[in-house]
Amino acid sequence: MYYVEGNAVRKLSAVPEREVRPEQEKERKVNEKIQRNVKKAKAFDLQYTLMLVGATVFLFVSCISMLTLKANITEQRREIAMLESNLNALTDSNNETSKRLQSSVDLTKIYEVATRDLGMIYPDNGQVVSYEASNPDYVKQFKDIPTE
Repeated sequence: MYYVEGNAVRKLSAVPEREVRPEQEKERKVNEKIQRNVKKAKAFDLQYTLMLVGATVFLFVSCISMLTLKANITEQRREIAMLESNLNALTDSNNETSKRLQSSVDLTKIYEVATRDLGMIYPDNGQVVSYEASNPDYVKQFKDIPTE
């Protein structure tokens, strides 16, 4: 046999065998209090179970309400899109009717009928009275406008 030195040498027994002591072979007797505490820790008590059930119900109700709200929002968006489409169609129809009515009115013919047949004339400078209203779109006259 030959002898090898160094850190690369193969060791025949890297870990020594464990000695078994006679004290370890005997079963340990565990204290009754420790056994009771272990059983309590492992078992689900009523308070923990009720809290877990409550949290699960709360989570379930929250999910259902969130999905209901999301469905309502989707339905409202769909309804808004439909109403906007209807509004656009009505606006287009209104614009077409307005243009058709404006093109059907002949202003020169109205002027001729008013001046020749009805005897209307343009007002003189002294006959025009200017009036400023708080709401320029609508004026309701309750009495005569004073001359000065």
